[in-house]
This record gives sequence, structure tokens and C-alpha cells, in this order.
Amino acid sequence: MPAVGALPTASRVVARDASPLGPEFAGNPAAVGARLAAFTIDVVAVAVVAVVVAALTRSAVLTALAVVELAAGLLVLQARTGLGLGNALLRLRVSRSDAPFSPGLGRAFVRSFLVGAGSLALGVGAWIVEASSAWDRGAKRRSWADRAAGTVVVAVPRRVATESAAPAAPSIVAPPLPGGVSFDLSEQVTVLPGAAPTIAPAPPAAPAAPSAPVLAPPQVIPSRDVRGVVGDTGRSADTGTGTGTGTGTPGAPGPVPVEAAGGVVGGETGGELLLIFDTGQREQLPVPVAVNLGRAPAGTDPGDRLVVVRDPEHTVSKTHARLEHSFSGTWITDGGSTNGTELLDETGASRRLEPGVRTLVEDGVRVQLGNRVFTISRLLGGAS
Repeated sequence: MPAVGALPTASRVVARDASPLGPEFAGNPAAVGARLAAFTIDVVAVAVVAVVVAALTRSAVLTALAVVELAAGLLVLQARTGLGLGNALLRLRVSRSDAPFSPGLGRAFVRSFLVGAGSLALGVGAWIVEASSAWDRGAKRRSWADRAAGTVVVAVPRRVATESAAPAAPSIVAPPLPGGVSFDLSEQVTVLPGAAPTIAPAPPAAPAAPSAPVLAPPQVIPSRDVRGVVGDTGRSADTGTGTGTGTGTPGAPGPVPVEAAGGVVGGETGGELLLIFDTGQREQLPVPVAVNLGRAPAGTDPGDRLVVVRDPEHTVSKTHARLEHSFSGTWITDGGSTNGTELLDETGASRRLEPGVRTLVEDGVRVQLGNRVFTISRLLGGAS
């Protein structure tokens, strides 16, 4: 029985060093200097806004309100994407410590509260809290606030180059026939699943003349994962004039086409699609599959699979999105949901989908439905 392993998709990723954060993380723990610089950028941005509002309005109330609104906006941004102004400039992300997902509102609030509380110590305590990651003896280099909130700061690498890994299907050529045996194209060629194609020759016949040539057998070139038999005549469209006469020159037979079962060449032969949500929910689906996801999804076409997404925050619509997977790739369509569907790439950048537009999900891209995020993996093999 073959081992079960997750595949990214049809392309392979260039090997990279294992991250101290774990195999599921693409980056490494952020350096102390980068963390301090990112935090300083955020503080300077808030201070600039406060100075501008104070200069324009000369109102302490409006200035305080602007600072609170900006701080709240940065908190929500960090909760949803792991970003801040400094993090975006320095390619840092705040993530959950147990999985490469955005921290969420609860973790982001605890982390920001502890960092802000540190500023009460002569105004520099917040930088000390950020710098405390230097004293962490663990591999994740977490600060005091990270430990309390269950988060980690990740230095995101540049996008990893990918290479196409689509091997060419080998050609299978029929062995030569014994001497003195001609080949009759009217015989059928049968291809059995899991076995090399064989050719049933005609019974031996006496040659018409000693100098009469013997027809060369045609080549059988199967496509990937081919099954079935040759058509009614067994002849290629390029076949010449047939077997000819004793004095004529026979036409050279062309390759014999083989039809794939169901009219699909290179179709998939089983396996499963694995969806892993940030809540820990896991769904295994057969391949190929069309599935509707949502809080209480309804089918679109006969045979659709339905996946109920567990969402404690109630941000997922009833029929939020439709996911389709086949040999050609994985596609996602937003079903006109309230909170929308987004694609998150390896850098954390997001792209919001237009409702009803079928969009290709590329390698390494995660899908976000409301506040829920899931990854897509292909499983090969199964029980024998």
C-alpha cells in the first residue's frame, strides 16, 4: 500500500532550510533589531497623526480620539493579517505560535495590551517588552507579550521560486513481429489497466512473392493513465492504401490512436483532497470533487459535496463559496457572501474575490472565508 503524503499541487517547491518554528512555517523567528524597528515605526506613525490633528484642530479631545482610532485600526489589522505599518515595511508577521495563521482578535488584544502597558515604565517599557525576545532560550524567540498571548513574530522570506514538474509520459513501442509474419490492421489492439498494451497478430500467411516486403507494426503511444480499445476499424487516419499487392508498395501505417475511458485523457486515479481550517476542522474529500462551503450550505448541482464550516464568530455565510478540484487545478468561487472570500499568498498579502467569478487557487495560497482560513492539500494513495 503506498504511503499517504500531502502534495502542494502540480508544481514542486525548491527545497529550503527547515524553520525553527516548525515545518508548517515558511519563515524564521524575527530578529530583535527588526522587531524594535517595526514597533518604532508604528509609534512614530501614531505620533505624527497626533501632531497633525492637534495642529489642525487645537483640541485635545479630537487628538486623543484620533490616536485611539488609529491604535484600534492597527489592532484589527494585526488580528486579521498579522501586519502593522512597521511589519509591512520590514516583512514581519505576527502569527499564532502553533500554526501559520493570523493571531485573531483575542491574541492580538492581549499582545498589544501588554506592550502598551510596558510604556507606563518611563515611556520606554514598551521597547523593553519587545526586546525581551532576546532573552528567550527557545527556538521561537518570543517576547513576554508573545508568551502571554500565544503568538510569534515571523520574518517572511522572499517568494520561493517554483519549477514545473510535469514529466513527459513515456512512449511504449510494440516489439517487432517474428520473421515472415505480416501485420493486419483490422485486428483490435486492447490495452488493459496496469499492463503494457499487446498486439494480437493475424495468423501466419504465405508471402505473395519472395520479394514482397513485410509491413512494420504500428506504434502504440498511450496517453497518461489510458484505458480502452481502438475504434471499430482499428485504422489510423494516416494509414495508407492497406496491405497492397505482391508487386505494389504498401502504404506505411501511422500510429494507432487509443481512446481514454470517458473521453478524458490523463484523468485522476483516486486520492483525496484535504482541507485544514484554522479552527482545527479537517475535511477529506474524493477527487475530483465540487463542494459548497458555508454555515449551512446548499447544493448547486447534483452530486455536490457540502461542508459545514465551524465558525464560532459567525462570519461565514450559509453558502459562502464553491470549491472545485480536478486534474486541471483547484478553483474557488465566492457565492455572494456577506464578509467575502479572499486568497492569501505566502507573503500574507490578500486578494478579495468578486462574487460569482471562478478563480484559480495557485500553489501555497490559502483561502479565507470571513474570519476562517483553510489550506488545501492533495493526498495520494489509500487503503488497498
